[in-house]
Amino acid sequence: MNTFEESDLQLTFPESWVVRKFDETAAYHSVSGHGLKGVDFICLTPEGRLWLIEVKNYRRREERHRTRRRSPEALGEHVGRKFVDTKRLIRIVNRAMRRNWWIALQLFWYDLRKVNQPQSHYWFWAEAERRMSNPRKLVCLLWLETPERNPDYEEATAEALEEWLEPGNELKLAETQRTAGVPVTVTRKQT
Repeated sequence: MNTFEESDLQLTFPESWVVRKFDETAAYHSVSGHGLKGVDFICLTPEGRLWLIEVKNYRRREERHRTRRRSPEALGEHVGRKFVDTKRLIRIVNRAMRRNWWIALQLFWYDLRKVNQPQSHYWFWAEAERRMSNPRKLVCLLWLETPERNPDYEEATAEALEEWLEPGNELKLAETQRTAGVPVTVTRKQT
């Protein structure tokens, strides 16, 4: 099952998607602490798109925890940097893998045979970089849970985020009440 937890939310992705929770990958652990931040999820879809997904949950989770929401500009910059850094990290991980002759040979074999190997971490990172090379294949999703519906906040955040994206990248903002056509199911985590 393609279900993960993040920020007290449970996200269920389509079964046909290849999903990696970035902070649980060996790649993340190898670059952690070097000043780069990654998104929460990196996904490969069957139609050839790469999704970078960041989850922000500003809904009150417990009485004693009060989450302070950032301004739209600050949130846009924070998440925008994560999108940019994730793209850099995908390139870095792929380049580092290819320095190992055995991994490079496996990747060459996958390319030669035109075979997808979703269970292979090597294939995943190489395929992510290949898809990233076409800006029109990249979707940047901010899943933004807020305590109230505020179209002005969402619109200002989207405008701030657009400045960080390459031309051709698609930006989506979604939340539980307004999924924006995103094929991901999100519910509050059951305790």
